[in-house]
Amino acid sequence: MRRANLFWLLFLAACDCGGSGSSGTPCETAAECPTGEVCLDGRCQLPGRRDGGTEPGCVDLDGDGRGEGCEDGPDCDDADPTQTGTERCDGVDNDCDGTADEGVLSPCGDCNPLCMSSGFGPGGRPFEPTPENSDGVNVDEEGALVLDSERINTNFIWIANTTEGSVSRFSTTAPYAEVGRYFTGPDVFANAHFAGNDPSRTSVNTLGDAFVGNRNGNRITRISVLGESCPDTNGDGVVTTSRDLNGDGVISFDLAAGELLPWGEDDCVLWSRFLDDVLPGERFVRAVAAQDVEGPDGELREYVWVGGYATNRVVKVDGRTGEPILFAEAPINPYGFAIDAGGQLWVSGNAGAGFLGRVDTTRCLDAASCAEAVCQASGPDGTECDGAIKARIPTPGILPYGITVDFDQRVWLGAYRTGIPGRTYYPHIARFDPDAAPGARWINVDLPSRGFDFDFVVNGIAADARGFVYGAAWSNGGILRIDAENPLDIVQIPGTLGTTNKGMAIDAEGKVWSITMDNQAVVVQPGATIGENTVTTGVATNIRGSYTYSDMTGLQLRLATNPRGYYRHLVEGCGEDGDIRTVWGELRFDAELPTGTSITFRVKSADTRAELDALDWTPLAVAPPATSPLAIDAALAAAGLTPGRLLWVEVVLQAERSSSREVITPRLRSFDLTFTCPPRIE
Repeated sequence: MRRANLFWLLFLAACDCGGSGSSGTPCETAAECPTGEVCLDGRCQLPGRRDGGTEPGCVDLDGDGRGEGCEDGPDCDDADPTQTGTERCDGVDNDCDGTADEGVLSPCGDCNPLCMSSGFGPGGRPFEPTPENSDGVNVDEEGALVLDSERINTNFIWIANTTEGSVSRFSTTAPYAEVGRYFTGPDVFANAHFAGNDPSRTSVNTLGDAFVGNRNGNRITRISVLGESCPDTNGDGVVTTSRDLNGDGVISFDLAAGELLPWGEDDCVLWSRFLDDVLPGERFVRAVAAQDVEGPDGELREYVWVGGYATNRVVKVDGRTGEPILFAEAPINPYGFAIDAGGQLWVSGNAGAGFLGRVDTTRCLDAASCAEAVCQASGPDGTECDGAIKARIPTPGILPYGITVDFDQRVWLGAYRTGIPGRTYYPHIARFDPDAAPGARWINVDLPSRGFDFDFVVNGIAADARGFVYGAAWSNGGILRIDAENPLDIVQIPGTLGTTNKGMAIDAEGKVWSITMDNQAVVVQPGATIGENTVTTGVATNIRGSYTYSDMTGLQLRLATNPRGYYRHLVEGCGEDGDIRTVWGELRFDAELPTGTSITFRVKSADTRAELDALDWTPLAVAPPATSPLAIDAALAAAGLTPGRLLWVEVVLQAERSSSREVITPRLRSFDLTFTCPPRIE
């Protein structure tokens, strides 16, 4: 009551706002006053109103205009003029429910009327992943953002036109149109193998770009997947690149048609590097593997590993610039590469005797660390070399050829034997499990003894996400489908015999692509069981002399490494008026993060989209361990950046693989951004 009396003393001293005609009788309580009057400041009087008038019948003990019989409604606490029953942003529990300012705080969580927010996810703007703003993510039935390998943008396959000196990019969605064709070096139209550029090995990184190794010319070339959205690499203000001008689904190799551009004129050829300084005199670049490594701030560091067969070297190349980072002795003459989730580079080598090589890329980081001698294992188990940076492991009586790594991090080899009377080659497949116990690491399948007899080699080999492996049984053995858990369970897919199957790849939809030496591709749509397969021949008949294999779609890299996906959204802050600036506040998020999963938040900010595109991402935090909210302005300031009116937000979802049948995923239910627009003061 003392608080109310003080309030009214100050109030009445400032203005004449009491009721007229009151009795003025001394009192201690309203019960001592005439009907309709209240006891205020020891005197009976009519209750006050905020408009200075009186309201007969209104009982307002604290003078806030609310009470029993009052026009403004009842008062939840008639002894406290701040508790009126209606919340306002003042830090007080105005409606007497035990919580202050609920429902009236600004989006910034305070009483700043200039604060605004932009929310995403259920309850705000829904997440809408598209190929332009995301990769490897989708929304679940509740609208939360989750990892989804079916959304990975690997809907292209890169097929080398070996005798032409180019590589073609085909859509892996029917009708399988050729959408681009690019030279991989200056020596074009050689019309022979081991001449001209002689492109053969292709490897696709997580962005969808292709690295192409030339078996002749000692060169590695990077080509962008973006087509007409490629960067303007020659700086002439126009993106000039290969395209299907007449819409017939093929790229003409007649330069006069303008669909295939001369060497040096295609903006999508991001760089091409002659490697004679690190592979001196090398003729046979026979192994290529893209590798994307996460940096400490969540950024992707792009690399590509190149193998020189004649020089017996491995070279690590900066994927962005093409500049070599290191070179070192290879564990075996490199014929093929495959990288697993632990950063182990597995090497297929068939020079002389059969060996499986391994390079630990997490420890082979520079010339000094990679100079360690190769560990020579005494037997096929290779256990004494498990901790070595580089290892050479004898294979169980076979010569490796094609190589891949499956979802469970097991190495698969297309292979053969020689020295069999009456035969040139004796085909095999083999599986090596580096995590198995000694004596159980290898499974070696003698194909003729299983009823699959053809006098040649299992060339390309690829693993899918459904637990099957596919081998190219060149030249007359068709395509083999193998149960990854039981490699003795094999079928020779009907309809694929008679084609010279060479390279093998799996696309984003799980279809199997076999690239043949008779200028076509064979596409297989696998069914649920090993014997269910639908075969389409005569695909991509515009390819030329395609001695091509390796990871032509990028799915091997995706399936053998931990899944990762991103979602990006551009947020506009304060208006384009230069007198108004944007102060970015917090990023708040609601996420479900099972053990082994994480979400990385990054931003960049500028006043224009062109300025934004030129900036690197600024890390906010990785959750876990970070929790909501995250301070945007502080992160930009720490990076030395001036906030602009545009903010580009990237969320990166990651998870560890648990099995070949299941991937755990984080769930980002929602996030919102806060910002204010204070006037710019000069």
